[in-house]
Amino acid sequence: MSKNINEKQENHQPKKYKTILADPPWDVMQKGNYGAINHYNLMTLDQIKAMPVADLAEENAHCWLWVTNGTLEAGYDVLRTWGFRPVSIFTWVKPRLGLGNYLRNSTEQLLLGVRGKAPIKYKGQMNWGFFPLQDHSHKPEEVYDIIERCSDGKYLELFARRPRFGWDVWGNQIKSDVKILGYPVPEYAENCRDFTIENSSESERENV
Repeated sequence: MSKNINEKQENHQPKKYKTILADPPWDVMQKGNYGAINHYNLMTLDQIKAMPVADLAEENAHCWLWVTNGTLEAGYDVLRTWGFRPVSIFTWVKPRLGLGNYLRNSTEQLLLGVRGKAPIKYKGQMNWGFFPLQDHSHKPEEVYDIIERCSDGKYLELFARRPRFGWDVWGNQIKSDVKILGYPVPEYAENCRDFTIENSSESERENV
């Protein structure tokens, strides 16, 4: 009987992801005349930390998290809250002098967090890259190749804006492949993975 219950739960539960990439709309230092608030809705640190990302990830998994220089410390906090331990940082060097209250920002950081036992696949990867700028908040396309070289799939991108072959995506600006509890988006793919439904109710378990 116990075996039947476990099989029923496994069949109902959507498969989780070995690698998650996230580019949250941080509200830290983004509300001025040149801030991201002029391009899209922002999220507070508490809203980002509350996302059930741990429920989307395998027990052994990687999480890559984009942060600005102003949200670097918050990014480490978010990774730990999501259930990942920070292990490394990748720096995107930009070909332009940016804004800054002290030093002028010409970089953006991509944090790597690890959950469980998930070694990196390629040990020769450098921790920086010089990549061109595109439209606002458009991250380098080259980063996907780096992640696929270093981390196992299946892959999920959170706050995605464009589809990529071999990846599932979730976000306000794209047809999403997953449903996340408490974080609805405007449009979903036809056969999206639903992480909002419990495996089964207590009564269902009793009747199996």
